[in-house]
Amino acid sequence: MTKKTEWEIERDKYVAIRKKAMKSLTEEQLSTIKKVYITLETVLYNIREIDDIYLTDIKEMDQIMWQLKHEFNLEKQ
Repeated sequence: MTKKTEWEIERDKYVAIRKKAMKSLTEEQLSTIKKVYITLETVLYNIREIDDIYLTDIKEMDQIMWQLKHEFNLEKQ
């Protein structure tokens, strides 16, 4: 096996940090992040493919925004 390059070592370090951070999330936080990802992926796909956005997509983005705000304490203080 070849020796890892400097950038591969750095990349592996960041991957390990991200994995550790993801493991520290609550189940609700992880679920929220997954929902945000899926919703954004769907909305962007619709925008690219049909040059439009459905009202159901807007509703889903609104709901997931509030869930994200709640799970990560993003309220203005």
